[in-house]
Amino acid sequence: LPLQDVENVLPLLLAALLGRFRSHPFPEQSEELRLEALRVLSHLFDVCKEKLNPFASDILDALSKALTDSCPDAKKECCEITKKVSQYFDAERVSRAGSPLVASLLANLKHQQWKVRRATLESIGALLLQEATMMDHMEDVLPHLNALLSDRTPGVRQSLAEILERWLLKGLSFRVLPASNSFDDDGPEGFEKFESRLLILLLGVAADEEAEQVGAIALGGLERVAVLKHEVLMKRAAKEREREEARRKAKEAREAKATADQGYMEQEPEEHKNPKCQDPEVVAAFDYPSVLPLLPEPFKAGRLPAPLTSTYVKMHLGNILPQVLGNLTQWTTDIREAAARLLQVVLVVANKHIAPFLDAVLVHLYKAQADDDQKVSSISRLCASMVGVFLEPEMVLEVVGKHLGLKHEGQRKGTSFDELWPQDKHGRQTTRTVQDVLSGVKNFAATTAESRRQVFIVLAKLLHPTSATSGDFQRPLKKPEVKLALRFLEEGVRSELLPAVLAATESLLKAGQGACLDDWPRVFDLLLRMKSGEECNLQTVDANIDHLARLLGRSQLQLYEEHLRSRLGELLQGADAVLWEDTSPNRHILETLLRNAGAAVAEHVGKLMPVLARQASPEDASASARVDLLGLVHFLVNEEDEALAEAVKENSLALLDGILLPNCSWRPGQSNGKIRRGGMVCVHAILRRHLVPAAVLNEVFVDLMPILKSCLDDSWSPDNRMIACLVLSCTLSDLQAEINGEQLREVYPELLKRLDDSNDKIRVAVCEALDVFFKCLPHNWSRSLFEYILRNLFVHLDDPNPEIQQGIYTVLQSAVHQDYATFLKEAQSAVSKSSHPRLCEELVRLAESLQTSSCEDVVAA
Repeated sequence: LPLQDVENVLPLLLAALLGRFRSHPFPEQSEELRLEALRVLSHLFDVCKEKLNPFASDILDALSKALTDSCPDAKKECCEITKKVSQYFDAERVSRAGSPLVASLLANLKHQQWKVRRATLESIGALLLQEATMMDHMEDVLPHLNALLSDRTPGVRQSLAEILERWLLKGLSFRVLPASNSFDDDGPEGFEKFESRLLILLLGVAADEEAEQVGAIALGGLERVAVLKHEVLMKRAAKEREREEARRKAKEAREAKATADQGYMEQEPEEHKNPKCQDPEVVAAFDYPSVLPLLPEPFKAGRLPAPLTSTYVKMHLGNILPQVLGNLTQWTTDIREAAARLLQVVLVVANKHIAPFLDAVLVHLYKAQADDDQKVSSISRLCASMVGVFLEPEMVLEVVGKHLGLKHEGQRKGTSFDELWPQDKHGRQTTRTVQDVLSGVKNFAATTAESRRQVFIVLAKLLHPTSATSGDFQRPLKKPEVKLALRFLEEGVRSELLPAVLAATESLLKAGQGACLDDWPRVFDLLLRMKSGEECNLQTVDANIDHLARLLGRSQLQLYEEHLRSRLGELLQGADAVLWEDTSPNRHILETLLRNAGAAVAEHVGKLMPVLARQASPEDASASARVDLLGLVHFLVNEEDEALAEAVKENSLALLDGILLPNCSWRPGQSNGKIRRGGMVCVHAILRRHLVPAAVLNEVFVDLMPILKSCLDDSWSPDNRMIACLVLSCTLSDLQAEINGEQLREVYPELLKRLDDSNDKIRVAVCEALDVFFKCLPHNWSRSLFEYILRNLFVHLDDPNPEIQQGIYTVLQSAVHQDYATFLKEAQSAVSKSSHPRLCEELVRLAESLQTSSCEDVVAA
């Protein structure tokens, strides 16, 4: 039909077409016919174009109903018609009647078919390109677009990026509304009230996981928007200068006229230059190539933000960051992960201009890096690394110091994590009160151990930025910054914080390098504290000590030796009188220092003895402290160093009398039993190495013997009986020249009792002690006691255990030298009673031969 004829029948034709789907349920029950009707309507738009404008209200109402059709093809056809509506219909008319249509389109954004979602999104994009429709309906559309950021289909997210770019480009070209003279400030007006929200969405798409397919498209769009924004601001400034020039000329004309009429002119105050006349400032280009290893995709591929892009994002940081940071601590993992990726992009684009918001960024990073989700945690730590790269260390450390409470001395208590994110737990259910956290951020202070741990973990990344894929990033610290960071770490040396402090110390060494040399004793103190506990990985601590040693050009041993000489006095100050608390790290530090300082310990042994005696006192020291210090004594005693051995020998009386013997005395309790055994092991070690002079041993014998008797009679602990036998054997061996008959009278009953021990190993050990015992006997010792001991020994010579037989035989061989006649008599008597007469006969022959030799020597003499 000719166009003129179509126009004549257009009302009737539209009534017939639109009547097929303007009511529910649809009058036309056939999906195919409804689809054909929509295609006819689409063709009418191609033919009639603007001629359909008078029927806009009816067509928009029909489209809103048709979009509810369950047929996906019908939905896509409606979306195509919607694009034509935006092209041919008057924007004001569409804006007034388009609310039902917009609502139906938004409902289809959740359709299960991605092609329907993409078609719907594109039609919404086209519909809101006009100023009137955008201003009236954008508020309804924006909340639904957030869900599309996580759409499962990359094609939909690509379309979102393109549409957001078009909206921003179009909106920036809208006429700027004149400033209102009203004192009621309701915020931005016109397109400006949507600009920041659209920008957040575009940045969200730029942070997409599909960096190449989606993120790169959004970044390209962002750059184009930033360029147009700069051009718009330049034009506004030029127009403002024109207005200012016109006003100046008008003022000059008025002044000239007033001068001509009155002959004088009142001097008016000089007006300040209008800031609107100035060209927009563009931020300086950031050196992104130097930090490229730390940048996430798609920036790593070389798509680096231009200065205009950074300038544009900087304008809107005040609106962008609160929303991003708020989502970083939301309940849903998907929201937190998307917010973490978005924060990465914002930090890269804003670079050093993030400084005004550093407080808020760091507080949220503290919380986010401890997230249960591994992705959120790792991205948050990468964000901390980027903050450390983009901002000056001095500024960052100042803020971190405030968060650690070092800047709040004398001020009111800061806001804690629990106050920023209050939580209640009822059984397994945890509820969190949603509130504005940014208002409390400036007063934040890490008051609990957990919050301080989180601060130190982030501090490690700030000091020495690292990337999971590209390794370390070198950025040297200056000496004042190293000193300030060391102060933070020294304040945080608590057992529960040590792993986090170790990470920060490692970062400090890597970033500080030569700047750490002046304060190396403080760094070494920290590492020594970490090595002395069980909380940190010892290999990591040793690696850091080795790193510090390399920086100083020394070996680890030299560091320990020098540190021991310079700091031991400070560590031991008052420790010989005041007991260290169990929570004090001094004991562990002392042990670690002494175990690693080598020969340098020798010159300090004398100062150590009163301290060890006080700290290992069984009267008030804890069991763990006594065990640790006995272990340290055992190490010092067994160390193969001549100087140290000589120093221990010189201080053996203090060691035995003040430390070891008090801890070997019997006390009730299982832990005291273990300590007693440990003390006896130390006594055996010092005697085995002959580090106790005979005079000292003779002096402490009176205190040692009751302890040995108690251990030898300990029916519950074979270990105690065994070690007592070994100690007694060593004691007799070292006292051969000093021991007297009365002391031996006290010893022999205990040895004979152990020959009846239930443990054969102990009986063998007693044989060795008896062998030494007979070597110590004076020649005029009691014959009756000697006979008594021999009778007991000959009884045990018949033991079924060959090892014990041999041990007793060796003892008797030593005993024969004491008194040949008495031994011969007892041996001959045992021959007839023994079940092993051969051994007795051998002993008889030995005694006879020795007796004969002795008589010959006497005759010869």
